[in-house]
Amino acid sequence: MRLRCGDQLYEPRLGAHPERDGVVLGEQTLKVSVEPLGDGVFLVRHDGRAQALHLARERDHVHLFWDGVVYTLSEEREGSPHAQRPDAAALEAPMPGQVSAVKTAPGRRVRKGEELLVVEAMKMENALRAPRDGTVRAVRVAVGEMVTPGRPLVELEP
Repeated sequence: MRLRCGDQLYEPRLGAHPERDGVVLGEQTLKVSVEPLGDGVFLVRHDGRAQALHLARERDHVHLFWDGVVYTLSEEREGSPHAQRPDAAALEAPMPGQVSAVKTAPGRRVRKGEELLVVEAMKMENALRAPRDGTVRAVRVAVGEMVTPGRPLVELEP
């Protein structure tokens, strides 16, 4: 199986003994454990940390929200051209929810990991954080607005 996330293509595979060997992504081996907590919510343990991972499916895409970052995955099949994301610089909604806080504005410089906005979903607040350093080009949502997975919320320039 090949998975595309943005411009990156991954071919994940399980080690011979997944509980001991982990998941192999290219040259990197990740030792993780995943425990289902409820509908679309999982507890991921990695490097001594435990964090919630939210998963939402939309047609051929899987949206993962983990550690304040949204990852959109699609399965890459032989011979099928992959659809480019509308804007690779956009921070997208991880799941259906309501924007409960906007903590940035256009023109503002932000650092990787800085909280930009909060989306409330399934009675949980999910902080969306800058995936890299940059300048906010645009904020596409307002407090109280309902959002769906994959919708651009904040656009960043390098």
